[in-house]
Parts: sequence; structure tokens; C-alpha cells
Amino acid sequence: MFSLVLIAISALVPANGADLSAEFAHEAVLDTYEKMKLFWTVNWENKTVSFAVQAATTGWVGFGISSGNGNMAGSDMVIGWVKDSKGYLTDRFADAQSFPPLDKENNYNLTGFEESEGKTVLRFCRKFDTCDPRDRKIEEGTTKVVFAYHAEDPTSEDDMKKHTFQGSKSILLLNNMDKKQVNETGWKQFYVTNRNITIPKKRTTYWCSLIQLPEFKSKHHITKFEPYVTPGNEGIVHHLLVYECYGNFSNATLHGSGFDCHETPNMPLGHCYGYSVVAAWAVGGTAFYYPPKAGYPVGTSDSPRTLLLELHYDNPKSIEGRRDSSGVRFYYTPHLREYDAGIMSVGEDITDLAIIPPKQESWLTVGYCPKECYQEDLQATKLPEKGIKVFAALLHTHLQGRATWTKHVRNGIELPEIARDDHYDFNFQDIQVLREEAHIKPGTT
Repeated sequence: MFSLVLIAISALVPANGADLSAEFAHEAVLDTYEKMKLFWTVNWENKTVSFAVQAATTGWVGFGISSGNGNMAGSDMVIGWVKDSKGYLTDRFADAQSFPPLDKENNYNLTGFEESEGKTVLRFCRKFDTCDPRDRKIEEGTTKVVFAYHAEDPTSEDDMKKHTFQGSKSILLLNNMDKKQVNETGWKQFYVTNRNITIPKKRTTYWCSLIQLPEFKSKHHITKFEPYVTPGNEGIVHHLLVYECYGNFSNATLHGSGFDCHETPNMPLGHCYGYSVVAAWAVGGTAFYYPPKAGYPVGTSDSPRTLLLELHYDNPKSIEGRRDSSGVRFYYTPHLREYDAGIMSVGEDITDLAIIPPKQESWLTVGYCPKECYQEDLQATKLPEKGIKVFAALLHTHLQGRATWTKHVRNGIELPEIARDDHYDFNFQDIQVLREEAHIKPGTT
């Protein structure tokens, strides 16, 4: 049998765990105990990804890409270890819920290793698409990774003890911005949050709060927003939207603790819903940065003075008495960027008519935004070719969603998709940063 174990030689560079955050463009904590971390950098020119996996063990370490369900069975993975100052890496495929056998073709290259202070670091790289039928393609959208380790090194490539720690996590491998390249010097902050409310014990609550914007003396640009979740409520705060509001909100009671969006009559939602979305976030999402040439405008003559925070609480265990002040932290600057940015919402609204008939293996729901709806708006922009340019997308469905994507058609010609997620995860909804901007011109459906 052809051996797939890669034995490190002196030319291989040891991996320094302390420098991983500085060296790699992206990182993610894989488990709630922070026993395993993943670091990676994407090389779009070569269509490769360089990885580093750090685990709290001096035994073997496993990492893989699942078939989309987060299970080990069907996963493309590597298992590696460090022993006697040598690094080992084996390419494997999990045919079933059992110990994964060696792959016939090795498509992972070991590039570094380290074992110190009770931790193991393995560095390796691979192509997006290896053309090996037993390797999972690395694609845009959600990637569900699996991970595991054992406290002991294997005695051979075929003799390994079963993992003592394992898990799975959804991440965006290819659609992240390299946030380390952003200079945040001089950015100021303001918060849009709930005000220490008591989360209702029912399963689903949409809670609305009216928040006054800070008083800006001149035009500013919002450059970044990120979730601000009350510690301990991470499992209940599911997603949120922040809307611009226009109208008279002089009644001080409207700016109190807030109200149930769907059960409180005579609330001024009509002055907010249907207007621009300022921020959107869902569970699993991280901080979002506007591109260096664009920012969301505030402080103009027609800017709103009031925002509406709509926050979705998912409370399946009917927890009582939990207090919450979650919301969004905004960052802004007076140094204006070249373009104003905004958020455009398209798709199908939630309705009781959205019924999936019984015994369906799959069901396609399509929401259209026809060109007539926003033709005038696209004609009125200041871009030389009119229209807008899309640089990011947040794809969202509810529990039954398995895949979601956005297309656009102009003059009867279907253009490249704007964004796609074939492994949609309701509990992981992060904003995809597009590799290339999509130009939505007048006449586009």
C-alpha cells in the first residue's frame, strides 16, 4: 500500500503558535471550550487555502470538511501528529461512522508543525478543487468543518485510538474580508441596543425598540457594525435588523424599554418598516466592515434621527426572567469615503401561504424583484453606468432552508450569480463578502 504519511524533514518550518494570528488572514475558535482553533489564508490566484490547526493535545489531531451536514461520515479530512520532533499528516476520507481510512491520493501538503506547552499545531495547504472524488471542494458560502483529537500519538498510520474530543462548526472559508488590513484609527462608536428588558418565555419573540441616533454636526460614514450580545444570552439572541425611521417620535414613552413587535397595537412601525435597513446580523455572524471606498451615510439633512431595532429571541426552553441588552455596536468616522453605501432587501416575505406539501424531497421557493420596482432609483445613482454595485450579501431563510442563492437577469440574459450558499445553516448566518462586485444596472430583475 502506498504510504500517505508525510514525514517532516529539516527544511519544513516549525509552526509558532504565538504568531498564527498575525500570520494568517482569518481565524475561528472551533469549540466553546476553545480547545481547537483554525487559522487560514486564501490564495485566489493559485486557488489554494493555507491552514493551521491548533489543538490542546500532544496526541493526534484531526480536521476535515464535511459533506454539508456537519457529520464525520462523508467528510474529507486529515489526521496528523508530532512525534520525536517530526511532523506527520495523513489524507483520509470518512466512508462511514467509523475510523476514516487513508485516501488513495494525497492532496494535502504539510507545511509546518509544532508541539509545545501541551498544544499541537499542524500547518498544511490544499487546492479549492483537487479533482479527487474523495475530496470535498472548498466553495463559497458556508463550509461545515469537523474536528477531533486524542491525547496520545498513534503507534502507526493504521493504529489510532478513537477521539476523546470532537465537534463541528460552520464557517465562511472563502467569503471573508481580511480584517487585519483595515485601519480603524480614529473611529468612534455608538450603540443601538435593548434596555435591560426581560426576555419573554415564549419560543419566538420579535422585540422592537426605538433608539435615537447621536447628534452629528456634519455628514459621517458608518464603517463597521458588529453584534453586541449580553453575555449568557448567546443561545437565545438569534438575529436582528436595524431600520431607519421617519416621522414624529416626540412621545417619550416610545423610547422606553420597547415592545413586542407583533402583539403591541398602535406602535409606529409603519414609519420604520419598508425604509432602509441600516444593519443586519444573525447568529454565527461576526463584525462587518464596509469596503474602504464606501460607508453608510449619517448626519445628512435627510438622515433619520431615530432607528428601530428589531431583535429575534429564540427561547425553545422557555427560560424565564432572563434580562437582555443586546443589539449592535456601530463604528463611524468624519473622514468621508468616495461612495455612500446602503442595504437593499430582496426576496420572498414570510407568509402563511408559503406551504411545503407533505413528502417532498426538496421544494423550491422563488422571490422576484422585477425591474419595474426600482428602475427609477437605479437611474438616479451617480455611478457612470448608473445602478448600484453589490459588494456583500447576507442570505437568510428560516428553519426549513437548506440552500439559498441570488440571481440577476438583464435584457433576458442571466448574469453570474451574486451569492450562493449550498450548505445553509440556520444557526450560522454571516455576511458574505463578494470576491467581485456585482453591478446591478437599470433593467435588471
